[in-house]
Amino acid sequence: MSATLEQSSNFSGSRADSPALEVKIARSLAEVEEIREIWAAAKGHRDCDIDFCLNFVWSGREFIRPHVIVIYRHGRADAILVGRLENVRIRPKIGYFALPAVRARLLNIVYGGMLGECSEENSDEFVRGAIAALKRGEADAVLFDRIPVNSAMYQKALALPGVLMRDRVVRPEPHSSMTLPGTIDQVFTTLSSGLRAEVRRKKRKIVADFGDRAKISCYHDDSALDAVLPQVEEVAMKTYQRALGVGFENSDRMRQRLRLCAREGWLRVYLLTIDDKPCAFWIGTVYDGVFYSDYNGYDPGYRDYSLGTFLLMSMVQDFCQQGVRAVDFGFGQAEYKDRFSNERGIMAPIYIFSRAPRGLFLNGTRTIANAIDRTLRAMLNRANLLPKIKKVWRARSAKSNVS
Repeated sequence: MSATLEQSSNFSGSRADSPALEVKIARSLAEVEEIREIWAAAKGHRDCDIDFCLNFVWSGREFIRPHVIVIYRHGRADAILVGRLENVRIRPKIGYFALPAVRARLLNIVYGGMLGECSEENSDEFVRGAIAALKRGEADAVLFDRIPVNSAMYQKALALPGVLMRDRVVRPEPHSSMTLPGTIDQVFTTLSSGLRAEVRRKKRKIVADFGDRAKISCYHDDSALDAVLPQVEEVAMKTYQRALGVGFENSDRMRQRLRLCAREGWLRVYLLTIDDKPCAFWIGTVYDGVFYSDYNGYDPGYRDYSLGTFLLMSMVQDFCQQGVRAVDFGFGQAEYKDRFSNERGIMAPIYIFSRAPRGLFLNGTRTIANAIDRTLRAMLNRANLLPKIKKVWRARSAKSNVS
């Protein structure tokens, strides 16, 4: 282990003076490279892969420096917390409407960023370390990006900060995945009888109406991206996600990310065409036996054909043949996630704010915006209008993109 990593004695409540415990922080790219061996050995989510962080996540304009905490017990690395310091604009939201942004220096603990022994003791140490970083003035806020609500880290992040530092806008959200058996036939047995019948019926309709004119291709090489990404963009620009400012966009930053994943052998770009016209896509990565779904969309002109379902089942058949263990659908609610996932959890992002003026302002702004948002949502729910408003909003967004 590197002796050049900073040993911290500033953690509130830390036992770093004990020979059984050391806490070190890598605050430079050079120091991160010195812990490469122990980080790479602690397999986790793709988003906290060391090369993904070094070559993509930590290459944006907002990035200031890494902040990777390592806990050693009895001279051996026991746990790692992967984070970065960045300049950001935090936009509190009321529904789909974003309020004016507040500039802040954020210590962002990436999703899946706790590697190694996820014990209560280590969680306590990491959260106290985050609070100490705020007290030292290193950041205006800390974000633990989506941690399981049943984890020790979640409980510590809620309980340890003082009253003025505590996040009062914790919004849990579902996380869905689909564990895959060995064959596509076994996958079908895990689906409900109604869903099995629907999948087969939709496939027959597509085959009957389009036959061989409907084709699915999978791209994973860097050399193919220049040709396929404009086709993906042709579909993405018609989706409601584009109107909301989310989802796939054929930008320089997106191409940088996908090229990195292609070079690592992770990338999968599935494209469905009809008469050589792109109609649906699904983009993700296969990392450590799991397909992480990142972006998908379809041409709303083919809504009656359920092209997404047709494409998903073709992908699942490929994954079974390739030995992929699971499909991670990610966060948020969607009908296909509810229908196809067989593993579900609840996660939530949690902030901790500094007691400096900017941190207090951020906390207060988010709290007020959330109070308004919750009140409006409750009123709309009581009137049974919220699902209808969401549906109309998405339909109008997709229609405006097509126009």
